[in-house]
Amino acid sequence: MSAASALAILDSTFDLFKQMGGGIALDLQWLAISRRLQLVRAEVHWTADMAFVATKLKAHAAHYALRYRPDLGSEQIRRANAAELDKVVQQYSILRAHLEAQLRESVDGSPGH
Repeated sequence: MSAASALAILDSTFDLFKQMGGGIALDLQWLAISRRLQLVRAEVHWTADMAFVATKLKAHAAHYALRYRPDLGSEQIRRANAAELDKVVQQYSILRAHLEAQLRESVDGSPGH
């Protein structure tokens, strides 16, 4: 198990967030996010907290995909899309913090929490 590998996989997921647009691409990106989270899980000791955050991450990504509307120049719609995407990124950040804690623990033996 490698927390460093898991972090690299999770970080590659962040690129998907930046690319999220509309239409079928959103569904494909959501599937890619789910697959990468499975790869992360295979690399580390998967805690209940991490499972909860990963579930929230997938749920927020799915919600973003469902609620996304092309802004067509509308600042209000652009802000609404950005706010939904921020929720996805927030869960990503929390999961990343858990992985960083595991990496620190594996490197120096200090407790991760």
